[in-house]
Amino acid sequence: MNNENFHPICKEPPLAHALHKWNEADRTLVYEYNGVNVIQIVIPECGEVGYRHGSDGSMQSIQYVQQNYVTTDKPVKAKMRILLSEDAINMRPNRAKSNEAILGQLGKPLLHGINGMYDVTWDLLIDWHGVPWEWERGEIITDDNGMSIADISVTLSEKPLFINLRMHYYRKYLGYTYHKPWEFKPNQKPISGWCSWEAYRRNVSIDKIEAITDFIKSNFAPYGMQYIQVDDGYQKMPLPCNPEGTMAEGWLTCEPERFPDGHESIVSTIKKCGLSPGIWTNSNITNREFLKYSADTVIWHEGEALLGEWIDFIYSCSPETLEKHVIPLFEAYSELGYEYIKIDAIRHLIFDGLHECVRLGIITNDDAEHRFRAYMEATREGMGRDVYYLASWGEMGEVIGLADACRISMDANPTWAGIRMQLFESARWFFSQRILFLNDPDHVCVRTKREWAQSVLSLISLSGQLYMLSDTPEAYTDEKTAIIKKTLPPLTTRTAETGGLDLNYPAYTWTKLHGFAVQSNEAPVEPEDVSLKDAYDMSGEFPTMNDAHPFSSLWAFHLCYGGRTWTVAVRIALLPLKETTVSLEMLGLDPNKQYVTFDFWAEKGLGIVQGVMNCDALPLGKCQIVSFYEYDGKPQVVASTRHVSMDAISIENHIFSDNTLSLTLKGIVGTTERYFVHVPENMSIAGVSGKGCTASETENGEYAPIEVCFEAENCSVEIKFTERKNY
Repeated sequence: MNNENFHPICKEPPLAHALHKWNEADRTLVYEYNGVNVIQIVIPECGEVGYRHGSDGSMQSIQYVQQNYVTTDKPVKAKMRILLSEDAINMRPNRAKSNEAILGQLGKPLLHGINGMYDVTWDLLIDWHGVPWEWERGEIITDDNGMSIADISVTLSEKPLFINLRMHYYRKYLGYTYHKPWEFKPNQKPISGWCSWEAYRRNVSIDKIEAITDFIKSNFAPYGMQYIQVDDGYQKMPLPCNPEGTMAEGWLTCEPERFPDGHESIVSTIKKCGLSPGIWTNSNITNREFLKYSADTVIWHEGEALLGEWIDFIYSCSPETLEKHVIPLFEAYSELGYEYIKIDAIRHLIFDGLHECVRLGIITNDDAEHRFRAYMEATREGMGRDVYYLASWGEMGEVIGLADACRISMDANPTWAGIRMQLFESARWFFSQRILFLNDPDHVCVRTKREWAQSVLSLISLSGQLYMLSDTPEAYTDEKTAIIKKTLPPLTTRTAETGGLDLNYPAYTWTKLHGFAVQSNEAPVEPEDVSLKDAYDMSGEFPTMNDAHPFSSLWAFHLCYGGRTWTVAVRIALLPLKETTVSLEMLGLDPNKQYVTFDFWAEKGLGIVQGVMNCDALPLGKCQIVSFYEYDGKPQVVASTRHVSMDAISIENHIFSDNTLSLTLKGIVGTTERYFVHVPENMSIAGVSGKGCTASETENGEYAPIEVCFEAENCSVEIKFTERKNY
């Protein structure tokens, strides 16, 4: 196909329409954007070809949209190629609706019926409509120049194929002004760890950090857990404790009884166990005496220093204040060896502080935004780019381009209201996942009911969100530990759907029942059961709530890894789910193909399905995790006990050739896992062998479990098959 460039590729993609060119000789219609022929359509002889010029149609200059169409006099099959930069993904150009799965992806799969491509680096969304079409292969490929290619077969006719291009999509169309991925992308690595807040509240101490660090090292570090994050309680109050000092010195002064050796003891305790230390801080000033010596640090009104709700005294955010009190603090955290920083109360700084100043007429709206952005820029300048940065909470556009992760919910806890909030807000905010930032649904308290812990940890792991625990060691019973291990590490999943935040559902409704008046000096929240009435009440009333799968209850994660492509569907009963069927098309699967299925937590095969999947009823809080592998008549691994992804963690390669299924595995020495192999009716297992492990067949049948005892981290397994006689 013609790939002639009209313009150079710019680092900052232009806010300009794509230019068209028709080449009669090779019958190729091209639309060029940012120096690349992003759309190329090869049209066989069919009479006259009609198409929209680049500057025509429904183009807007603010929310930048360009719509093009293509028609032909006679029906004809054409080839359309989407050519984008290296970091491009398949994207549904809208959010999931009721009874439709929320879509996520690992790798570069192309999903059945999902009619959009998104260039992550250019912030460009292309979607197409109006005619029958299908992918020519199942995943995005890369050309010799590192560009991403998605090839499509389309049926052209007098009915138009119309194509939308939305330049600077998240930045302009959705309004996230600071999103400039050509300058900054959030850290894409998986994050998992432990946080002290809901385990100990402010009653945290160095001996408790030593105990939990030893526990995490022994139990969860081999499964990928990395961070120990000390939360509120380490600092000596009020802030700053020395009124003549700086805010940086205040935060660096630890509470002497609980942390007698200061930050150095926190960092060394965690690092000596091979883990990474994290620290909590916030944007709060509490010591009134401090104002006598640093009056210009805060905002004044009619002779009084302003107090904001939840924020106490309000940073002025002037260059002098940031240079003296903010940048040095984050420089010090980094120099001490903290590799993860969680900064809290920033929403209160802007909403309850700076915006209150706007209401009082002290500053303008623009001034409030600029001051807040300056504060956030100062924190990132101080810590540098290598420190992992969690903005907490919430999802302010002003932190985009600076923070790696944003907390998307209020403080979580082990009640159903807290767990439900994590599950629901994960759904509402999934369009931002690993595009604007990594989503953080807040720490998980596994001391809750087993089914609830299983649901929230499964979803966090599969959706690739920030995975943090917050319980005392006693809460990690054998049952809960097994769930945690099967959901570690979280995947590096990205969203596969986009669109603005849906405001048709109530947010944070757990406050209706429990309030947020849990003060820092009170004990951690205890688990409690919930009545069905309360569960329905906190969900609110909306037209689709009694559908088979209301929004947030159905997910589909499409994975390309280790030479395999498969889908993991998730059903979660945020309200009780009735017995029903799920259309495979709603999962992004081809309803005309057959799929082998397996239920992860039930550890059983569900047979081969086509068109629809039959689903059992689920009681409140319970989840079902089902894998889908396209059935091709060959044996294949369809699940393992190692990871809820079934299995994007331990299976590094999977090849069937000459009646032998060869697996390359990466596991934890001394552990035993089972790999469930789907065996076609005309075959049976003839023998199993392993290198670096002991491998054996434990049962015959359609789903044969192969038990693997890892003697080395890297090993291989061969499963030989024979064709059944008299079949």
